[in-house]
Amino acid sequence: MKSRIVKVLILASIGFIALPVSAKEGNTGVAGAQIDISCIQNAIDERDTSLANMVNIWSSLAGNALEARRDAEKASWNIPSYKERRFSQRKAWSDYGKSLRAANAEKKKERVRIWKKFDHDRKECEGAYSPEMNTGSTYDANL
Repeated sequence: MKSRIVKVLILASIGFIALPVSAKEGNTGVAGAQIDISCIQNAIDERDTSLANMVNIWSSLAGNALEARRDAEKASWNIPSYKERRFSQRKAWSDYGKSLRAANAEKKKERVRIWKKFDHDRKECEGAYSPEMNTGSTYDANL
């Protein structure tokens, strides 16, 4: 009984040792699969260009929100009544918050759309797979 358990453990150990070696040798999981390199390169290019454009648009929206807040806050100090001035200042900050939330929501929606499109495009490319393609969207969650 003990010798059987030892044999099973030895075989399992050999399997775990051999598994990383076969992965390093370029085992794609599909025998004889050819990778459509230009297809995956185009998909990556489209994804990253779209992400860069998304960040630029978000940055512009955030900048516009900051400028609007700045102008509204500066203008509020021209109001002689304390009560009206405070109302104007609170409105400036409230409008700023609304603008940022809208920009962030749009950015997130666009980021998710871009990664879904990339996932679809990647699947269209013969033999192109890398685990980073699945986990990469988690890195971009901070964009």
